[in-house]
Amino acid sequence: MKLISGITLFILALTCQLKGQQLQQPLEDIPLSNKGYVLSKSGEVIEGKINNYVSTRGIIKVSLEDKSGITHDLEAEDIFEFAIAMNGAVRLQYTMERGSSVKKLLSRDQPTGKPQDFIIYRNTSINGEKELLLQILNPGFDEIFEVFYDPFARKTTALEGKHITWTGDKHRAYFISKNGGTLVKVKKGNYKKIFESLFGDCPLVLSEIRKPKIEDLGSHIALYLNYCNLN
Repeated sequence: MKLISGITLFILALTCQLKGQQLQQPLEDIPLSNKGYVLSKSGEVIEGKINNYVSTRGIIKVSLEDKSGITHDLEAEDIFEFAIAMNGAVRLQYTMERGSSVKKLLSRDQPTGKPQDFIIYRNTSINGEKELLLQILNPGFDEIFEVFYDPFARKTTALEGKHITWTGDKHRAYFISKNGGTLVKVKKGNYKKIFESLFGDCPLVLSEIRKPKIEDLGSHIALYLNYCNLN
């Protein structure tokens, strides 16, 4: 009988935990919810009604009316995190987008996790350019790696209660930041090459994952956090 390695046993023990640490499915259309909050870089939390926000390959402006009726117009460079509340309509959006084609429904390349409470957009910068807010796909296990949806497949538009049509059929490209560093673009074609640079300081992950696949990115991050997160 073939013996099971200690690492394999550890992975089996973590299976249930890793299932809860999966990448979220990006939402392609404007979320059908006007409630949310902004966490500014100064630490202020503004919660209330979302009037509108402007996106040009990433959100660059947000207008939010707080509970006292005061409107706050904020630029992306002033925002750490912007969150849009989940509701029944948004959950239906996720279901409809996932089932928009047979190819999309059956594909294993796409993340399938859905937010429980909020869709979260976080401050970042692509290639050192202007700061913007991108949807983060691994909230809850993002202390080392932040995985962002790559917005470059969508049309540029201003969001004022109107829908956007995003192009492309599969979500197989991401931006990843490690320890707050520069964003690295990861896609199906380059993941094997980039895998070692992302996880190379954790030999246990490298020894266990011999043929890395981008659809397992969430699990790879979770394994790294369990094996080699020294914080």
